[in-house]
Amino acid sequence: MTVKNIITVRGLGFDYGDGWVFHNLDLDVPQGDFVAVIGANGAGKSTMMKMLAHALEPTAGEIYYFGQPIEKFTEWQKIGYVPQNPAKLQREFPISVEEVAALGLLSSGSLLRRFGQRERNAVDEALAAFNLTALRKRKIGELSGGQQQRVFLARAMVKQPEILLLDEPATGIDTASKTELYAMLKRINREQGVTIVMISHDLELAAEAAKSALCIDHGICFRGEVHAALQHHHKHGYFYR
Repeated sequence: MTVKNIITVRGLGFDYGDGWVFHNLDLDVPQGDFVAVIGANGAGKSTMMKMLAHALEPTAGEIYYFGQPIEKFTEWQKIGYVPQNPAKLQREFPISVEEVAALGLLSSGSLLRRFGQRERNAVDEALAAFNLTALRKRKIGELSGGQQQRVFLARAMVKQPEILLLDEPATGIDTASKTELYAMLKRINREQGVTIVMISHDLELAAEAAKSALCIDHGICFRGEVHAALQHHHKHGYFYR
């Protein structure tokens, strides 16, 4: 059976006004893949992720989801996105864990719609998937960094998307929490078939969880099996710090 590409990128480039961050970037992501995006700080990883999430318009090139150009794509419930440090926006806001997760069900025009049993069940399932059921009534600002990150992953998963876009989801959390988080993502990918594209600085954990890797140095410098990408990364000295 042929596995179809559900993300296609052709000739992608971005310029903030002082030169290309990268250009002529091509990428195919097949259904069910788990891609770890690695590379040095400033190499363009987050810029690429923001364009995939439609938060930045490309300077050049095209992005396709399920064969449709991104500017015509309307089924955004199929895409879950967690940006860098999302808890910064809501840490001081008196909102509970289950309320944050429920925000993932909102769409344009739905702010005044009351949730029914189906929506409540979806929140329950998302919280359970990230071991958050016991914390559902806690305020987001009361949680540890690792717990907060799991809450925002639950928010991204509450609509049961087919694709998860994750921009450094383990930043700022302790090693044990990182290990738990990567294990959860691996399970979601393997058991639910969710395609994941994730920027990561945790190379060993990424190698354990991901199926393939993308090494970026102002453009794709390697795309392939994750251990081969890590060898390429170390050989060419793309150090993070």
